[in-house]
Amino acid sequence: MNLTLKQLRAFVAVADAGNFTAAAQQLHVTASALSLMIKELESVVGTRLFERTTRQVHLSPAGRDFLPSAHRLVDDLARAVEGIRDYQLSARGTLRIASSPMYAGTLVPRLVAAYRQQFPGVKVYLIDVVTDQVSAKVASGDADVGIAPERSVPREVIQKQLFRDPLQLVCRPDHPLAAMDVVPWSEVLRHPFISLPVDYAANMRADLAYHSEALTLEPATYVNFITTALALVQAGEGVTVQPSAAEPLAAAYGLQVKNLKDPVIQRRICLLRPRERESSPSAEGFCAFVEARFADTSPSSRPSRPASTRR
Repeated sequence: MNLTLKQLRAFVAVADAGNFTAAAQQLHVTASALSLMIKELESVVGTRLFERTTRQVHLSPAGRDFLPSAHRLVDDLARAVEGIRDYQLSARGTLRIASSPMYAGTLVPRLVAAYRQQFPGVKVYLIDVVTDQVSAKVASGDADVGIAPERSVPREVIQKQLFRDPLQLVCRPDHPLAAMDVVPWSEVLRHPFISLPVDYAANMRADLAYHSEALTLEPATYVNFITTALALVQAGEGVTVQPSAAEPLAAAYGLQVKNLKDPVIQRRICLLRPRERESSPSAEGFCAFVEARFADTSPSSRPSRPASTRR
């Protein structure tokens, strides 16, 4: 059966419009050309699809039966073609990712490298900003997507958890805590503590208090960047606690990383995207790629402080 897409589109257009003139204008062809396509289609299927009068065109019984299938075929093909176009655009587009310094320097570059193996034509710009500014970048349109620890976000932004990242102790190899396999928080708090900015310590302090009021965090030093915290630890000024994503950075400074217990604290790491603004094909493709990559990450069964109490 030599059925063509042009014939199907012609049939659907005439059936929907109810006359050849309007259908021809919709398809940008002449009425005679449209009439010829319908005759060819009727010849292929072996029956009349329209009952014609001098003024109107009506579907024949066979035409009424055929119309739903024809609609479905035309619509399915249109979606398939659109999908190919979106794929091509996603393979050549521009992608702007906002992320906090911790993940901009560890996780996100690895994700970008894996994504660009599939879409090498995409130009990726990584915008590293403090955590609280990631959602603002997405909301304003300065970034297409964001990856950052969970925070309160404006209404314009959708925040979806990707995985949970446990906090770990970072210390010098010759530090007393380095000899322990798993370090209790009660031991960590006996030593000078180097913290990232105040909100970082506030979240950690609240997590500890949720576990036990006896665990009181009073940082000896506050810094803005993880590299500064690691340099101070390297210099022997104390210890710090960072997400597991920081482990490669800690190793670069010659530091050791230890698991913590009593409590185990985890940070929710989220994908941020605009709620209503239409995303580019490259942004949609990256979001789908990231979500699929973390789809098999099982949420931890360990107790965690309710999300509503986090900043």
